[in-house]
Amino acid sequence: MNRTTVIVAAALALALAAILVARGQEDSTRPDPLPPPPPGPSSVSKGNVSLSALPSDRFVKVGGSGELFLDVSLAGLGKRRAKQLPINLALVIDRSGSMAGAKLEHAREAARQLVARLREGDRIAIVTYGSDVTVLVPSTRIEGDARARVTAAIETIVDRGGTYLSGGLETGRQEVLKHGREGMVNRVVLFSDGQANEGIVEPTELSRLSRQTLGLGVHVTTMGVGLDFNENVMTAIAEHGGGHYYFIRDSSSMASIFSKELETLLATVAKSARLTLTLEPGVELLDVYGYTYDRAIGARQYAIELPDLYGGQQRKVICKLRVPAGHEGKVALARVEVSFVDPESNARESAVATASVTLTSDDGQVESGKDRNVLARAEQAQAAKNLGAAMEAYGRGDVARAQTILADQIRATEGANTKLRSRDLDALVGKMRARMRGAQSAAPGSAEGRSLVKEGKYEAYQLAK
Repeated sequence: MNRTTVIVAAALALALAAILVARGQEDSTRPDPLPPPPPGPSSVSKGNVSLSALPSDRFVKVGGSGELFLDVSLAGLGKRRAKQLPINLALVIDRSGSMAGAKLEHAREAARQLVARLREGDRIAIVTYGSDVTVLVPSTRIEGDARARVTAAIETIVDRGGTYLSGGLETGRQEVLKHGREGMVNRVVLFSDGQANEGIVEPTELSRLSRQTLGLGVHVTTMGVGLDFNENVMTAIAEHGGGHYYFIRDSSSMASIFSKELETLLATVAKSARLTLTLEPGVELLDVYGYTYDRAIGARQYAIELPDLYGGQQRKVICKLRVPAGHEGKVALARVEVSFVDPESNARESAVATASVTLTSDDGQVESGKDRNVLARAEQAQAAKNLGAAMEAYGRGDVARAQTILADQIRATEGANTKLRSRDLDALVGKMRARMRGAQSAAPGSAEGRSLVKEGKYEAYQLAK
């Protein structure tokens, strides 16, 4: 190789190095690419259900706090056409005096539309409650002229009395249990426009009643109508009953909400779902965002009762953990199991995923091992929790406290999003700012203020799921 060739080769090498350095400088302003999911059984599927357990950090700094998030994700798959289970439903309708007029007419219309969409072989019971409880239609199989008879009975509902909510729930449960079995979707749909003032009225006792109902295999969905119901109670009943909670500000939208709930029942791919989180020795559970959980099944085991899962749905459970961070090496975090009844086989199935992290002293590894998608979902879950807390404070009349919570959370979310660059978090900041403006302009006890509380808490409820 002559001298000229050597010089040219050296020049090309230097030029290439310069290009690579420049590219590296340009790329340093962008987020690192998302790391691939960790290998091994972090994601599994069984029947029409997929389960994954992804840590927010693949590497944790030795000597650090050891805190991280575990994103447990469930998905209803569409790879096979799920068998549509027969529905065994009790519709429990508030007919107290406050339902008079448009609310009750819209409730009747929603019930009529729901009955019209039931399939042959489904079951429906209509229960109404005021100061007393009436079984307007005992659990009836949709066949022959049954649909017409149920629809005609709905037309007879008139308003009267107080709000004996617990009696309506108990009676609806009894109607479902008359014909309830594993091969059906057993559900009570309870709605009210007011606060329970007869029978069981304590929120903890109403939650206990709903938990008992779930224990009998009947899920409970709640629908709060207008601005006068207790959203905390209705949410707790749904949470403990393994169902859904809906806020219906305008009674004219009842029919569409009923339709949405029916769609979930028709597309059920996993019934009676339960998530069990078993932590490895030394790992601590600091929080579970948006879900109630039970530790009674073991010192390191936690159980979360979930609503039925339907096709195409994704459900996220974000857990905050602390891992002992004293020494380098791989550390197992948790074993996650979801058990459910598969409509295809009518048998109880389960899927298991595991998660682990590696403790390291290398700051570069710690940074490169962050999963920005999981961290963004964790930030959303934390923001949802604080949004709910802010609306709770505002509803009590503590406007200053509500503003402080929202302002602090906005700063925290914006700070996190400088690295995460999530459009969802950008949108969430906008929503929290809107809640701040609303809290500044409306008095807590006004119609606008009560609407702000219910809408904000419902938004927080949905964000956490």
